[in-house]
Amino acid sequence: MTMTPDAQPHFWQVSPDNQTYTELCNALYERELLRLSQIPAAELPSLPKRLASLPFYIRRAASAIVRYQHELQLDSQNASWYGRQLSQCPANKQQAEPIARFYQKAAKPGLIVPVYVEEKTLEHIMLDSVDEVDVQQQRLHCNQHGWFSFSGMPLEVSNSDRFLLKPDKTMMAAACCGHQWLNRRKTEPRLLSLRELLLASRLNWRNFARPHTAQSN
Repeated sequence: MTMTPDAQPHFWQVSPDNQTYTELCNALYERELLRLSQIPAAELPSLPKRLASLPFYIRRAASAIVRYQHELQLDSQNASWYGRQLSQCPANKQQAEPIARFYQKAAKPGLIVPVYVEEKTLEHIMLDSVDEVDVQQQRLHCNQHGWFSFSGMPLEVSNSDRFLLKPDKTMMAAACCGHQWLNRRKTEPRLLSLRELLLASRLNWRNFARPHTAQSN
């Protein structure tokens, strides 16, 4: 069948989703190339491999974000979400007993969790995923941040400045938006890594204990 000129699609006629996807890819390329330009000298041998895999992970992240829908607003030109930031870090309101009860029931590999991080006087909440659970010793291992007790306490010297939190809308919104607090006051949000963006795109906001399965692109 021959298409008339008016019926033929044109590359500049893109849907809103396609436009968002393009903006996300551009923002993520700029961000990740900047990150890679700042890696320490010891990691330079891995740079060619990381550059080669970059297009795959950027396309995957952009596609996941386009599909992702919840109450947070998307800034596609900066590849970030934004929402109202609390005056102080909400992690300070969580207590060990409710955290322990949640992980006693929900801890399993693949669970997406919020981790409180304090670096000197800078506080923020990061997304991580569980990759190992030790029910007998009431502890779990996060892929990036190491071992924690079910009550949230860090169990290693390397993660002593971190604390495992119970996922709820307040914690996950703060993590997804990159909210930060410096000297107990709001400061400029941080930009999420590609890994965190992919984790955020799998969050189930109706039930954080059951994250969505990652989709291939």
